Amino acid sequence: MNHHIPTYLAQSVYDIDYNKLYANGKRVILFDLDNTLAPYDDATPTDKQLELNKKLKEIGFRIYILSNNHQKRTKLYTTKFLVDGYLVLARKPFVYKIKPFLKKENIEITNTILIGDQLLTDIKCANKLGLDSVLVKSISRKSEKWYTRINRLREKRVINNIAKVDKEKAIAIAKIIGERNDSNE
Repeated sequence: MNHHIPTYLAQSVYDIDYNKLYANGKRVILFDLDNTLAPYDDATPTDKQLELNKKLKEIGFRIYILSNNHQKRTKLYTTKFLVDGYLVLARKPFVYKIKPFLKKENIEITNTILIGDQLLTDIKCANKLGLDSVLVKSISRKSEKWYTRINRLREKRVINNIAKVDKEKAIAIAKIIGERNDSNE
């Protein structure tokens, strides 16, 4: 099994059919924060993000943030984007901090979905935990940290490996993350 293959793909968090996810038994959403919900340098949610937050709460979702970022950034954002909880310095794709967090919050794997913008952190983490996942296009590459840029370069190799097993899926993933899979066309 390739740990980098998402369950679903979407252009953004706004293009996901949350009603369908709920109808299919999902009750908990684990969002990556940086470049999934908001750019790295946005400290507070926009009106559009707050509207999404309200919609998800009205549907009945429990919402959590799993961020590799620090407490100050995450806490500032979540003062307005209302969540049921968050985990900072999560160290995705490693799961040793996330598993106890999920247990503490009484989060069941089968009714939970992780939404993120990176194959090597978010999607790999979801797959290691046995969670369904949605890969979304990164909001802004301009503000990405140096280590994220290194991961982006590594994503090209991962996509090439996925193409060996499922070329169509690799092309779809490449479109979402903004890379072309030239070696297999």
